[in-house]
Amino acid sequence: MLFFRKEQFMEWKIEKHQIRYEEAGKVLAEITFPYYIEEEKVYEFDHTFVDPSLRGRGIAGTLVEKAIAEVKGQGGKILPTCPYVKTWFARHKEEEGILYREH
Repeated sequence: MLFFRKEQFMEWKIEKHQIRYEEAGKVLAEITFPYYIEEEKVYEFDHTFVDPSLRGRGIAGTLVEKAIAEVKGQGGKILPTCPYVKTWFARHKEEEGILYREH
């Protein structure tokens, strides 16, 4: 399995509220982002997973970036509840504008 620049050779499956990488039918990396408040297009980033064999290659960060792009494309906002995603946003202040602030 080759991984060049995090993802060049990875084929991502993007479905409604989920992005994942599979190999031989097994999910090896994924992020889920269901609606938190559908009518306001607020998505909850509630789960990330990267198989231990793939960790340390920046794949989780790539998943977050791809999911952010999906939400931006919908004109939505993000409520991060997954610990990894919370940490990711703390390290990427330039993306704070997409975060949902409860009223």
